[in-house]
Amino acid sequence: MTDANEMNRYGRKMLRAFLLGTVCVGALAQAGPARAQSSGEAVTLDRIVVEGDEEVVTEDTGSYASSRSTVGYKQPTDIREIPQTVNVLTRQRLDDANATTLEEAGYLLPNVTTATGNGFDGSLYSRGHEVFTYNVDGAPRSFLSLYGTAPDLVFFDRVEVLSGPSGVFQGSGEPVGTINLVRKRPNGENGGSATGHLGTYDNYRGEADLQVAGGDRKQVRGRLIGYGFTKQSYLDIAQQDKGGGYGTVEYDVTEDLTVSFGGIHESEDTVSMSGQPTFSDGSFLNVGTETFFGAPWNQREINTAEGFADAEYTFDNGGVLKLNSRIYDRDTNIKNALASTSVDASTGDFTMFVFARRFDEKTSYLDLNYAQPFTFFERRSEFAIGTDYRRTEQDMKQNFDFSLGTQNINTFNPYDLVEPEITYPGVGPGFRLNTETETDEFGGYGYARLQVYDGLNLTLGGRYAVYDSETEDTGRSTVTSIDENRFVPMVGLSYDIVPEATVYTSYSEIFQPQSEQKADGSQLDPIEGRQVEIGTKVSLFDGFLQGQAAVYWLQDENRAADDPDNVGSFVESQEEDTVGFEISLAGSPYPGVEISAGYSYVDTDLDTDPTPEHSGVIWGRYTFLEGPLQDLYVGAGVQAVGDFEAISNGVKIDAPGYAVVNAAAGYPINENFEIGLFVENLLDNEYVERVNNTTARGVFYGDPLTATFRLTGRF
Repeated sequence: MTDANEMNRYGRKMLRAFLLGTVCVGALAQAGPARAQSSGEAVTLDRIVVEGDEEVVTEDTGSYASSRSTVGYKQPTDIREIPQTVNVLTRQRLDDANATTLEEAGYLLPNVTTATGNGFDGSLYSRGHEVFTYNVDGAPRSFLSLYGTAPDLVFFDRVEVLSGPSGVFQGSGEPVGTINLVRKRPNGENGGSATGHLGTYDNYRGEADLQVAGGDRKQVRGRLIGYGFTKQSYLDIAQQDKGGGYGTVEYDVTEDLTVSFGGIHESEDTVSMSGQPTFSDGSFLNVGTETFFGAPWNQREINTAEGFADAEYTFDNGGVLKLNSRIYDRDTNIKNALASTSVDASTGDFTMFVFARRFDEKTSYLDLNYAQPFTFFERRSEFAIGTDYRRTEQDMKQNFDFSLGTQNINTFNPYDLVEPEITYPGVGPGFRLNTETETDEFGGYGYARLQVYDGLNLTLGGRYAVYDSETEDTGRSTVTSIDENRFVPMVGLSYDIVPEATVYTSYSEIFQPQSEQKADGSQLDPIEGRQVEIGTKVSLFDGFLQGQAAVYWLQDENRAADDPDNVGSFVESQEEDTVGFEISLAGSPYPGVEISAGYSYVDTDLDTDPTPEHSGVIWGRYTFLEGPLQDLYVGAGVQAVGDFEAISNGVKIDAPGYAVVNAAAGYPINENFEIGLFVENLLDNEYVERVNNTTARGVFYGDPLTATFRLTGRF
């Protein structure tokens, strides 16, 4: 298949085959019972094989393990039935790490790397690729650290991570996988809690959580959560103030129909920097780790607001019809002084400039899906079909100022930098972008999970995606359009070799349109990603301990690369491979003991990946169940990575591996109050946490020893 027409014919054939398969699955769902009844055999289907989200709640369980998740599928699914790696950070695991951001949660997983971007938040990497998207209850959002990342984790019950391509439900995206944040829901009780945090570097945080329920069957339930904090950093000058609220109401219209609505709002004001530069040879500067390469008037102001409305109806045959809708709005205002060159080792000179940008984004999302259990050769199976639509409107204004000129590392003082006046739209060279972008994504998807033999499951899925985007550069009076129609398949096979263990393999794809252009003005082809994964999953000690291991081969192609013959233009890269191995374990092997551990190895051809080949985490918590120390818990763990590097115009920036020891302890004073102490980098190691693909900036050191005291009251 070498021409576009043949590719389109192939896509249409695949779509027809997929739709035909879906129809056949639906026919089997009806024909299965009919055949059995005609032969005189009684067949009884479970009323609910597809269960609601309440069956996956991890809050108040006290466990690090979850046997089910909602990531990758539209209904809660047994993790062993998902033929890809799935990690779940439960509410208890997040609380024991005192993790309040998605970046902090990334430190708890062996196959997710957090690369700090400004001293407070940053980028996430997995399997050699940067994470550019995350989900809230399955609804996708962009993940760009420049504009702020995910909401505060106080609003969420758990963090679910599906590794590898998820094109059936994700649509366009990187082949890295899916991070899904699942909201806390009302539990039908009246009560609440209040929590206060006091930590080093003037870290003050407060949280409040209120729940109410009404009606004779508690059919009306509400929850309201709010937080606010202010904190500084080991970095000079850096400071962040942030706060927000989340509210939701659920109403059981009937026993079968539940509707819910609510919203999340957050605001942020941050003074941060973009990291230290290096010397021109890539070696690190001889300055303190606290040195702030920026100005006290650096700013990032962000306001986000989200509204949602959902409905779920359960049929007598066990099927579930879901409607999810979201509206999301984000406004960002950025002004940063940062280095534009490396530091000259002989003179100490480097140059600085001011980067400023305003970015507004509005996203609407709608998803309608139906999932139903059925019998397939007298065995339980399930299928789901659905459609979704996402519209994004982005308005970006960008400008630069070069009046800061040359600075010297030996005399540099951030307070001497004069704040320039920035106006929009920017004028001058084309990189002063002023763009307006409208993107529409529509998809039809479906999957069937068939139990073809006792313990043997076949999963078939696919998505037909329509992507349409138009960008107007008002500064250069140009318009760029991207139109893509793609079929994205997925197939998986799993087998329960014993009741406690499953082996599986899967193949999945995804694609990502690109806005970069070739020298002749034509658009680059979309990035195409595909993955083969082979693994095993185990459920031990009656499900209290969950483990998994996997090897994978991941390939993408057409990624934008600089055109060596035409400055400012791009060419499509060749195939780039990533191979790796992952293993993880979470849960309780013994009463009073909770563990979370894992190791990841990744080897990638991508030059843009700053993550280490080797990384591992281990954490254990022990709760005294009797005796004078009853209910006291203590925890400790290590996060370790191997050497890593970045390359800037042929200059290698090497960073050594490191290990960080963390610890925690807590005690319930009585049934209403609990105290906790959390210590990070207990041994106060000095280490480089991130290097970037430029010698001008991006070097960040990890936090030194920090401690946080937490007091929680419940009523």
